[in-house]
Amino acid sequence: MKHAVWIAALWLALPAIVWAEPAPRDAIEGYWRTADGGAIVHITADDGHFPARIVWLKQDHYPADDAQGMGGQAIVDRHNPDPDKQDRPVVGLRLIKDLDYHVLDNGQARWEHGRVYNPDNGKWYHCYLRMADHDHLKLHGYIGLPILGHTTTWTRVAAPEPSSSAE
Repeated sequence: MKHAVWIAALWLALPAIVWAEPAPRDAIEGYWRTADGGAIVHITADDGHFPARIVWLKQDHYPADDAQGMGGQAIVDRHNPDPDKQDRPVVGLRLIKDLDYHVLDNGQARWEHGRVYNPDNGKWYHCYLRMADHDHLKLHGYIGLPILGHTTTWTRVAAPEPSSSAE
């Protein structure tokens, strides 16, 4: 009898599992805390694309003992290969560009064909994003082939308060 109940429950749940609706196009819009908690990123919709900017950093100034002598100054894009961009603040920096919304053959939504910037080394990488659930976003960054990449999970958060050190 137990087996019949489990089979019936699975049979009733199967359509919901198999034919679940893909995440809506705007599901990734909002504020997201990075996996390490060091930044909050704001993703918006812009003419069919989904750019993202860094809006908050846990450590928004260099420590007093900074090896490059920038102690106490706001964190900047100093690893950018373009010297003209090395003094721009990381807060406000575009982190993701060119994402397009797609529904895959398996019915899953994915935001693809994007590029994600790593301010720690000044390089852009290919990326795609997908919703793990309403409050968790999976970002997969890679070089060349997706198999040569890394996935990280971001968590949805409320809009951040302005940093007290920004006053």
